[in-house]
Amino acid sequence: MLRKFVNRREELGILENLWGGEGLALVLVYERRRVGKTRLLKEFSREKGGIFVIFENKPREYNFKLLSRKVSEFVGFNVEVPDFPSLFALLKRTTHGRILLVLDEFSYLIKRERGILSELSRAIEENKDLNALVVVSGSYVSLLEREFFSYSSPIYGRSDANIKVQPLRFKHLTEWFGSSEMEDLVKIYSVTNGTPKYLEFFSGEKVEEEIKANFFNPSSFLFREARALLSEELRELSTYLTILEAIARGNTKVTQIANFCYMKENQVVPYLRVLGELGIVRKATPLFGKRGIYEIADNYFLFWSRFVNPYYEEIEGGFVDAAIDDFKRNFNTFLGKPFEGIAKEFLMEANQKGFLPFRFTKLGRWWHKGEEIDIVALNEREKKALFVEVKWRDLTLGDARRILSRLEKKAELVRLKDYENHFGIVARKIDGKDSLELAFDLRDFETLLMNGERDEETGNIRKREEAILKAPRSPSTTRRT
Repeated sequence: MLRKFVNRREELGILENLWGGEGLALVLVYERRRVGKTRLLKEFSREKGGIFVIFENKPREYNFKLLSRKVSEFVGFNVEVPDFPSLFALLKRTTHGRILLVLDEFSYLIKRERGILSELSRAIEENKDLNALVVVSGSYVSLLEREFFSYSSPIYGRSDANIKVQPLRFKHLTEWFGSSEMEDLVKIYSVTNGTPKYLEFFSGEKVEEEIKANFFNPSSFLFREARALLSEELRELSTYLTILEAIARGNTKVTQIANFCYMKENQVVPYLRVLGELGIVRKATPLFGKRGIYEIADNYFLFWSRFVNPYYEEIEGGFVDAAIDDFKRNFNTFLGKPFEGIAKEFLMEANQKGFLPFRFTKLGRWWHKGEEIDIVALNEREKKALFVEVKWRDLTLGDARRILSRLEKKAELVRLKDYENHFGIVARKIDGKDSLELAFDLRDFETLLMNGERDEETGNIRKREEAILKAPRSPSTTRRT
């Protein structure tokens, strides 16, 4: 279900600025597959004309014939383009005005012929007076970052801008799905990570049924997608899949991962490093700490590794009952982790709009010896701290107060000397939240995170802001230690 083009204002702004200049400009646009790079470039190219070629994972000869056909269409007569210096020289001779040249999936050329970057660099050097914007794009993130950002690369320093296209943020899902319930959007984001291609498989109605149809059906795209993506990049697929399942099941330390996979610790680390380069796994460290843990950075891979991969062969064979039963029993618990990320996005938006007691400049998690605080926001210059617990459940006012009381005790273990401390809670729903200083639920998400401005009719956010900024601090929610 292809929907309208959503967000990407920042990326389009960078491209439009380069297009509005003169002379030869080179920009790298890259991302992991399915995030929407090609759609972004097609939207940018609309009404600009130019040459737009999408290379394929085939030999050089095939791709340069493809390029030659596109160039012939553009210049109005048949040409054979043997290399990039010849292409740039031809465009300089035969065209007037600014030219747009989009070389999409360029990483296929690099994989088959590393010397192609030297060729492109030479084309730029020999044709500096060509009035063109050249866009090089691809989906092999680690390859492109290594080749474009390494000092030893022939193309190093040539690009005028580098755009890494990210998945959509949670707040963009209302623009995508319209009037869907906020809780349903949380569920969709928690299994798609905001990846546009994956969002196309959801309508925003009866979401859990859509999840089952998309992940537990052997003919569905999202059932096979994770393995397909990993197979393109990795050789020892089964080992990587086992490592991802280990992390998805809560094994976050190297020792735990190694034990789950029946491997030695020094054997696991190189695999984790590769998964990190692909943006699938990240190493998280606590504020004020050094010893980190590993977690899956992409919600799609997190969900797939937890609920699909352990039953992959059974689902493929049509035996889906065990997988669906696991999903029904544990999906609500699973949502807690993705919801933490959504809560961080909400707090960053609230921080930007001035809805918190102070503007924080640092955000992270804290844990030590079995104790953990979901979110800690700091302004180290002003010596102010905000400690936040995140709960994916409905809370009574009494529940919220007990959580805040425990949070205060945990905050003492952080030992921030002479800091003004604030305490907050983010949950699915909180009854009586307006009587607390900092308590937010999905109703606030809809007002602030999605609408982006104060709700002038209801005054909900405006009144909450006034309470935060003007009311005297309650000893239970603000303290200086």
